[in-house]
Amino acid sequence: MILFLMISVLIAQIHSLDAIQGNVIAQFDQIKDYRVNIKISVKMTGFRMPRKKIQMYYKKPNKIKIEADGFAILPKTGVGGNPNEYFNMLKEIIEITAFQLDGKPFYKITGHVNQDSLEIPISIHEQDSLDIKMNVFIDAVAWTINKVVVALNSEYVFTFETTYTEVDGISVPEKSEFKLGIQGMSRWTTRNPFGGPSEDRKDFEAIAKGVGFDPEKDEFAGTVVMEFSKYKVNQGLDDSIFE
Repeated sequence: MILFLMISVLIAQIHSLDAIQGNVIAQFDQIKDYRVNIKISVKMTGFRMPRKKIQMYYKKPNKIKIEADGFAILPKTGVGGNPNEYFNMLKEIIEITAFQLDGKPFYKITGHVNQDSLEIPISIHEQDSLDIKMNVFIDAVAWTINKVVVALNSEYVFTFETTYTEVDGISVPEKSEFKLGIQGMSRWTTRNPFGGPSEDRKDFEAIAKGVGFDPEKDEFAGTVVMEFSKYKVNQGLDDSIFE
C-alpha cells in the first residue's frame, strides 16, 4: 500500500506533454527578438573549418539572419533556440519520466521521431528497418531544453546539449554543443540535402574511402561548439534586417 501511494504521488507530479510543452514555450516566448555574437568551432570527418565568429539575429516567430565573414557551418536544428523544433519532431510519445540531476528536477520525454522532420540528409537501405527515437531532457525549474538525443536503430545519430545564462531575467543559451556520430557507414546512403531523385544518392562507403576511412569499422562523426556572448534581447529589431 505504501509503495502504491508513493508511485501514485510520483505519477501525479509528472506533467502531461501539453503542460510541459506549454511551460517551455512560455519561457521561450518571453523573447521577442535578440542579436548575439557566436564563436563556432567545427571538427568533422573529412572536413575542417577555421574557428569562426558570426552574428545572429532572431525575431519572433521564426525570422533568423546570420552574418558571417566567409563560410560557416551551423546545425540546422536547434540553432535558433525555438523548442517547438523538437516538439514538432515527435510523432508518438513513449514515456515521460521525472528525475533529479545535481539536485534539480528534470523531465525526460521519450518518443518516436517523424523521419521527414530529421534535418540530417541520411537514410538507410530499403531492406533495413528504420526506428528513430528521441530523448528530450527539460529543466523543470527554468523550463529550458538542456539536452536532446536522437538514436536510429539503437545507435546515436546526434546529441544537442545546451547550458544557459540569464539576460534581463530571461534564460538564453550560453554554450551549445552539437555532436553527430554514425557507425556502420557501409549500410548507409546520403542524399542531396536540397532534394532530387534517388539516383542522386551515393554510398557512404565511397565517401568514407575518399577521406581514408574504413566504412566497416570507423565512424563518421562531427562536433560543432557554439559559444554565445553580448546578447541584446528585446531591443525591437527592425524587419528590414531580415530582408
